[in-house]
Amino acid sequence: MMKKLRALYAIWIIWALLLSTMSYADHFQRGGFSSSGTFDVSIDKVELNNNVVVESRTNLINDADVFSVGVDLTAVDYMKAGHVEVSLRSTRTGDSVADSTGIFDLNAGTQGHITLTLTLIDKLKRETEFDLRVRVEDSEQRSETNHYRIKTESTRTTTSSGRGLDVSLDRVFVNTKVIASSRTNFIDEADVFNVLVEFTALEDLDDAHVEAVLKDLRTGTVVADASPNFDLLDEQSATALLRLELLDDLKDSDSFELTINLIDAEGDFVRQVYGIVMEDGVSGTGSSRALDISVDSVEIEKEVIIEDENNFVDLDKDTDELDLKVRLTALEDIEDARVDAILTLENGEVIADTTAIFDIRDDETVLKKLEFELPKLIGNFNQQNLRLRIRVVDAEGDFEEKFYGLKLNQQETPLIVSGIELSPENNVKAGKALGVRLNIKNSGIVALDGITAKVSIPELGVSTTKFVGKVENSGSELTEDFVLKILDSAQTGTYTVRTELASQFGGNKEVKELPVFVLGLSDQTTQVVNDKLIINVPVVEQDVKNDGSEVIFPITLTNQGPDANTYTLLFDGAGWANIRLTESNTFIVEPEESKTVNVFLSTDSKLAGEQLFTVMVKGNDKILNQLTLKGNVVNIQGQLFAVVLKTLLQTILIGLVVLLVALGLYLGARRYIPRKETSDFVAEDIPDQAQGEAYY
Repeated sequence: MMKKLRALYAIWIIWALLLSTMSYADHFQRGGFSSSGTFDVSIDKVELNNNVVVESRTNLINDADVFSVGVDLTAVDYMKAGHVEVSLRSTRTGDSVADSTGIFDLNAGTQGHITLTLTLIDKLKRETEFDLRVRVEDSEQRSETNHYRIKTESTRTTTSSGRGLDVSLDRVFVNTKVIASSRTNFIDEADVFNVLVEFTALEDLDDAHVEAVLKDLRTGTVVADASPNFDLLDEQSATALLRLELLDDLKDSDSFELTINLIDAEGDFVRQVYGIVMEDGVSGTGSSRALDISVDSVEIEKEVIIEDENNFVDLDKDTDELDLKVRLTALEDIEDARVDAILTLENGEVIADTTAIFDIRDDETVLKKLEFELPKLIGNFNQQNLRLRIRVVDAEGDFEEKFYGLKLNQQETPLIVSGIELSPENNVKAGKALGVRLNIKNSGIVALDGITAKVSIPELGVSTTKFVGKVENSGSELTEDFVLKILDSAQTGTYTVRTELASQFGGNKEVKELPVFVLGLSDQTTQVVNDKLIINVPVVEQDVKNDGSEVIFPITLTNQGPDANTYTLLFDGAGWANIRLTESNTFIVEPEESKTVNVFLSTDSKLAGEQLFTVMVKGNDKILNQLTLKGNVVNIQGQLFAVVLKTLLQTILIGLVVLLVALGLYLGARRYIPRKETSDFVAEDIPDQAQGEAYY
């Protein structure tokens, strides 16, 4: 009986387990989980009044009494009887408003868009900082919640006293680079802008904050960040670090407007606007090929300037801007192009401008105008070495660019040195002659007489003077040539070629200066390519053994320019040798830095004597310099054979001598030993006479 009861009890337990398992499986299939299970619903995007907001930073939103909240979500698994609720809470007072959807189901893999409305109560209309909460919850009370920091600008328009805030925005950095309050600042491509604002209060500030607003000039999309509130005393300085993370829509853009606002509790503010252009764009999708377009001419203040040369530009004292004209001819159809003009000063500061986007057809010629706004103290630019870069970029990031040297000069006399040409260009060796050609121009309306021209290098104490005579009016121009002998004792360094024009009848002098690099006698293994590149080759000739052992020719490249440059080493005429480098033959040299490349050379050739090979330095698709190096091939293989043969012959000779000596000793000893034995034997056979004869 007990056995039957135990069997029935076991059957009942198994039946209960089966029912429980079936119930759980059905519940799982319909998406029901226990309250401790995972909730597979993703909040993809949240918009507040059509502005995308993100969790990682403060989101700056325009003021409004009603906020429309859009929520995009995706159900990874089936969601039963779910709903979405949003709430907006003041971070200062805790007051809040909320809204919620009705109950709905969402199948696995389905996306949904929900729109809710938040109407501010009176207490919240005076607030500017909020916490936006978005929550998705199902019938089992499982949920997904996101929080967003929101800052509005409502106080600026409702309570502002209307006066400007007495605050100095000293400097603004974007990703460690100082930007200027101009239409265009060029920065390296990035997905995140770290904006550092340095400012000084010129009055007491209460509950102030700093805002950074980045606007895409093509689409109008905006991202923003704001600092916490702070107090600042009069004449006290502070900084604010803000972070602007580009949304996906912005990562394909490269032209932006950055607005920096500093606002106090009364809504008074100071504002500064900056143009931002990211070079090559963030997306990096450009093919980086050369754009097939011709930069026909570039004019500054109606003067055509020449590429890769120092161009003098004469300005009036009251000039506060430079007018620039760029003439282009397309050699292919180009869409969404623009022209960037970047003027770099000696101190590294940049003044820039860019054109609007334009299309240009194959064989079409256009003229684009740009403008540089110069600082008020134009005298700071007088005789400075400036660099102008003209860059034409299309929508794909392909570009063509040209570089121009500039020297700005305040015009105080109608007598102008319109050009200086050096021969050799930019550099000269100590002990050699430097040719200087001056182009002299009269920009006045009357002829100028009694003109003298002087060319000198003040640091070396060398000069020469000529009497020019008369220079006609109305733009008349003449040319004078001078020769300066560089002293043998001149040390390696950069010197100044100074030109002076003066009239014997008085008036102001026209003075212009140009740098020249002098290479001292002790350093004349150095080759100065241009004002940006110096090549040093300490060893130009050495012995090379033809047994495969290597010798090293070190080549040092020094980049004296303001930008990083890419160089390539090419070799020619080295069929007699094996050449290798320890790294790639293409490399980058940063500004004001040097790079040494070791050229390892070996040979097993039977050729002997002096052999040559050429090293070509290539940059910007041009051969910048050619270095001729010599290897004196020493025929180690032939010498080794001779040494071996000589040693072998010496060994054989010594062996022969030893053999002959041994043979002589042997023969001599042989003759001597047998003679002695024979004598003794004969003596035994001869009887002694004293004994008489023996008889048997």
